[in-house]
Amino acid sequence: MRDGQNRSMGAGSDPIGLVGRDHELAELAMFLDKAAADGATVLLTGEPGVGKTALLDATAELAAAKGIRVVRGSGVEYETDISFAGLHQLVASLTRELDRLPPPLREALEVALGLGAGPAPRPITVMNAALSLFEEAAKDRPLLLVVDDLHVLDHASRSAVGFVARRLSGRRIGVLGARRPESGEPFPVTGLTEVEVTPLNDADARRLLARRFAHLPGRVLAGVAREAQGNPLALLEFAGSTGVSGDRNGTEADWGGGPGRDVRALYGARVERLPERTRDLLLLAALEGSGDIGVLAAAGGPDGLEELAPAERDHLVMVAESGRAVRFRHPLVRSAVVDGSTGEQRRSAHRRLADVLVDHPERRGDHLAKATVVPDESVAAVIESAAERSLRRGDADGAVTRLRRAAELSPGRADRGRRQSRAAYIAAWVAGHLDVSYEIMGEVQGDPARSLSAAAATGFLVLVTEGDADTAHTLLFDAIEQAPVPSGPPHGELETALFTLTLAGTFSGREEHWRPLVDLLARYPEASPAAAASLGRIHHDIGSVTDDMLRRLDEEIARLKGQTDADVVIRTALVAEYFDRLPDCREDVLRVIRDGGAMGASMPGLIFVAVDHMYGSRWRESAEAAAELIALCEQTGYHLFAQVGHYFAAMAAAQHGDLDVCDEHCRKIWDWSGPRRLRRLVNHAHQAAARAAVGTADFEAAYRHATVICTPGVLPPFNPDAVLSAPDLVEAALRSGRPAEARRHAEAIRDAGIDHLSSRFALTVATVTAMTAAPEDTARCFEEALALPGAGQWPFEFGRVQLAYGEALRRQGLNREARTQLTAARGRFEELGARPWEARAAAELRATGMTRTTRGKAGETLTPQELEVARLAATGLSNPQIAARLFLSPRTVSSHLYRVFPKLGIASRGELRDALDALPSEPPSAEA
Repeated sequence: MRDGQNRSMGAGSDPIGLVGRDHELAELAMFLDKAAADGATVLLTGEPGVGKTALLDATAELAAAKGIRVVRGSGVEYETDISFAGLHQLVASLTRELDRLPPPLREALEVALGLGAGPAPRPITVMNAALSLFEEAAKDRPLLLVVDDLHVLDHASRSAVGFVARRLSGRRIGVLGARRPESGEPFPVTGLTEVEVTPLNDADARRLLARRFAHLPGRVLAGVAREAQGNPLALLEFAGSTGVSGDRNGTEADWGGGPGRDVRALYGARVERLPERTRDLLLLAALEGSGDIGVLAAAGGPDGLEELAPAERDHLVMVAESGRAVRFRHPLVRSAVVDGSTGEQRRSAHRRLADVLVDHPERRGDHLAKATVVPDESVAAVIESAAERSLRRGDADGAVTRLRRAAELSPGRADRGRRQSRAAYIAAWVAGHLDVSYEIMGEVQGDPARSLSAAAATGFLVLVTEGDADTAHTLLFDAIEQAPVPSGPPHGELETALFTLTLAGTFSGREEHWRPLVDLLARYPEASPAAAASLGRIHHDIGSVTDDMLRRLDEEIARLKGQTDADVVIRTALVAEYFDRLPDCREDVLRVIRDGGAMGASMPGLIFVAVDHMYGSRWRESAEAAAELIALCEQTGYHLFAQVGHYFAAMAAAQHGDLDVCDEHCRKIWDWSGPRRLRRLVNHAHQAAARAAVGTADFEAAYRHATVICTPGVLPPFNPDAVLSAPDLVEAALRSGRPAEARRHAEAIRDAGIDHLSSRFALTVATVTAMTAAPEDTARCFEEALALPGAGQWPFEFGRVQLAYGEALRRQGLNREARTQLTAARGRFEELGARPWEARAAAELRATGMTRTTRGKAGETLTPQELEVARLAATGLSNPQIAARLFLSPRTVSSHLYRVFPKLGIASRGELRDALDALPSEPPSAEA
């Protein structure tokens, strides 16, 4: 601890001299040299009063002596709910440098810190802007950022400081912080140099006391040293308040409870002795948090700042050299100031601060929230507005906190319930805090004023946690039915309720849910593409979507750039998913996931990432997103979204040929979703199972799975999976001997009017058309499919067309032409890692004669088709399965095997594998 710093600075004392801290000071001096040359960070950790602040002060003074510019800030326990409150302190003294930043970075900082207006910036943008600002400030001379009490710094500022601290290499910037070890949300120390500040040993404790309190008897100093337990702040304050007799301040000593609490009490006594006006101004400073002299001057009244002098003389506060900020000498001083005030004094201070912060809506709302004790609708409205502002700039947690306080201050039951429910909905849908959402809804329980917001929050909770679409539908439908029909498109709580009802209908997929929903949506006029009504209509009949709506959707997607409201991003991406426009939303969706301020929205965000990768045939990446989604859902309790993760994992495994993995994920979906009658999720699993079966040429199984989704020739409403699985159903029907069903389904797909929605939809229509075309039209239809604009951007679907085309050509005896398509398909599938499909293409190539001829043990050569039949039989496939794969009849397969056995010198299928492995290889043959 600095010798006497907390009481007085004696003339001639060494401003850097700290007793017992030689080792720490040496480390900090080296840190300053490194920071000034190449950037460095040090984090001091220790108990209250152990000397962290004194070491910060000493290092700051040493830095100034070395010509390093020092900027200071501190966490404030009364501002932990105000995002970037701590960063504001660091930026406040760098106004000239702020003006020199490029406009995008300057504006991002100004908006985030409440210094300007504009679209809410992304947190990562704010962090980069802060780093650029500090780098700008370090151009003329090195810069040291000193941040005390990191453990009570608001989350956003803590993230920003951590971000900067990890990117100082090559920059002349140092970051020096201090925190308590017991902090609830610790500062991330990975990769940072951490220095533990421990209590003084007995010798150093006595030396410190002897230097400052030589007038006290040895027995008194020994008692102080014993009770202070090596805590430097306690040593100085205990001794400073002790008389020669050993009493503190003339009373019997009562030193129980630990040094930290006793020092706080001693600071409280010193504050109590100050003039009333000084205490009043200190309370304003403690509650305001940033130390902004301008705010204190405005709130304290005329000539108020002159009243700080007694506190400065007693070394309780200090005014920065710039004269623009006041700082408490120690965090315990701030605590003592607040603890020593009455409730009414604190409320009065908050009211005055709110009056001068009219240009800072969130901070004003926070002070009003603390200044008001009885319900007041005008105050509640201000706080609610501040909450919505927080949400727009990505601070979901802050929005929930403010909405809950607004509800507490709502005089009307309906307004209270609406604000509570809104908070619960944001907690679950955006912030990802189910426990908080349940807690809030528990407060709403029993309140007869059941609003649309309450129905939306409750319905969403039971849907995403329990998969109870029935309860969600009943709650929401009844609430919406009773709500007045607006003259224009739904908005506000009605839109939220409609969106949640649509989600329930989507996952249910059952007629008793979607039919009333469609009738309900008919009441409302056409809305924006991302609105709930539009989403419901898309699910009901995707082919009815017009080009005008697609154009407006593209415009909405373009407006996502810089959008920080996670709800807007997720809803827009949800609609974009159906029309293959997710690549245009990719950056914005990833921002929602990675910024960390919207964990609830991260789950649908991960769904969109998995979809984007799946359609792009990046199955490994899709599976990774699915795994992250499943883990996050298991951690947070969002069991519904986990089932969607299992679907994408199953699809990726199906494409790669990992059949056991695919089956495992499908069964998890069926086991959870089946009993809950969530038909959409059940269909998802059947779609993955059908894809796996088609890949392995098990067309009978593929047909069974695909026809669970829809009947051939029928595209039922509210069933998007019917379109997605159409190629699988058509191919399975053809190859399992059901050509009429295949043609009927292809015709239904053509009649659905989906080919204008995207190039992938157009390719789907063209594929099923070519598969079922008459022989004389087959080549033309396949060529048209391959020539579609944009078809190549769907690698797997394009390769599937080439495979089907090659198969059709081979059946017509056009082996040379077939090899061209089959070779291209095999290469494409090999590149994608689609092993079953690659094997299918290779088998077809061999069937064209493009293989190695093989001579049997009896001296007779196997024909290419005999060899292929034998290889398939050796894998365990039955004659009907082999027939389906090779477009033969089961009788023909049996005949081939009848001839193969004697050629190979065997008598049963069980001997096929060994016999084939023993065959010699010969140069490849490629007869036409």
